[in-house]
Amino acid sequence: MPVSQPITRENRVIFSSGERGFTAKEVVDCALVRGEIDPLWKDFLRVAECDRLANERELELDDSALDSAAIAFRYKHDLITAEETERWLEDREISLAEFSEYFARQYWGRSYSGTVDPPKSRYQTASPEEKDLFLVDLILSGSLDRMGERLSYRVAARAADPSDNKASVDEERARFFSAAKIDSADLADWLAHLGRDEEWLEEILAAEAVYQRRVSQILTEQALQKELGPMQLNLTRFQLETVEVDSRDAAAEVVACVRNDGMEMSEVAEESRYPFHRSEVLLEDIPSEQQQRFLSVKAGTLLDPIPRGDAFEVWRVKTRTEPSLQDPVIRARLESRIVDRCFSELLSKYIDWKFFLPPSE
Repeated sequence: MPVSQPITRENRVIFSSGERGFTAKEVVDCALVRGEIDPLWKDFLRVAECDRLANERELELDDSALDSAAIAFRYKHDLITAEETERWLEDREISLAEFSEYFARQYWGRSYSGTVDPPKSRYQTASPEEKDLFLVDLILSGSLDRMGERLSYRVAARAADPSDNKASVDEERARFFSAAKIDSADLADWLAHLGRDEEWLEEILAAEAVYQRRVSQILTEQALQKELGPMQLNLTRFQLETVEVDSRDAAAEVVACVRNDGMEMSEVAEESRYPFHRSEVLLEDIPSEQQQRFLSVKAGTLLDPIPRGDAFEVWRVKTRTEPSLQDPVIRARLESRIVDRCFSELLSKYIDWKFFLPPSE
């Protein structure tokens, strides 16, 4: 995994609080303490191995898929011109080659069909080159932005409440040891791999304790129920069945088979060899131009065909479910909204974004 330029991006300050700056490396290290890195690292290793095997076998990339992914990236980040894209990358010290290589890795991570046995390494003991490539993926995927935002909440909470609560910090320390699968005897080595010491860890755990205490005070059942009220429609869940076809006539044929002949979507797809899949989606996650279609639909509704480039999709609403606090996805959405709103004022007081703009999800 070669590094095409000096490793400096990890030292860029993402945000500061008072005189203390928090670099990209510290954002990742703090996420590691919170247990957020391991699943991302495992997927990174899998994707990198898929990419290596595909190149070893000299498989051909789908250039149109890479172009579509790059266009979607530019659209997401509101990068209209090539110059704007290059400037965005330069600001993050990512080269155009690394930009292209990222999409190639992601393509093989999705498309490589051979047997894959990725390395069983850990982030802490990885080489500087591996960590740097991982950081590129975190930046381009948006994961680093989200980690930075989560860290900023904890730093702001600590700045607003610098008092120590030993019991709470002890709880966070125990949680950390359990999640990291280490004990106190292993701690020095674990931290040394990151270039950190126990004083740094205590600071991070203290900020976590203050953050968790504040969150527990605002995330009451009453607050969640109040938040759910005006969000009932937006958080309605739809189970969709989708058949993908290559023409408007084919889409009309699918609709006729389902409406007039009473066939199931899966049956039509199987007979005609069309791609078919099921998915679940919340109304607020449906593209805005399509949301109007769902406002009054009932289970079983077959929607008019939707153009997708040169093809079409036929959607059928299999089920419609009203939101409930017992649904973990709904609960997480509501909790996130309450926490974001609560910490907005704290961030304006205690956090100064230096590099990436404050992320918006």
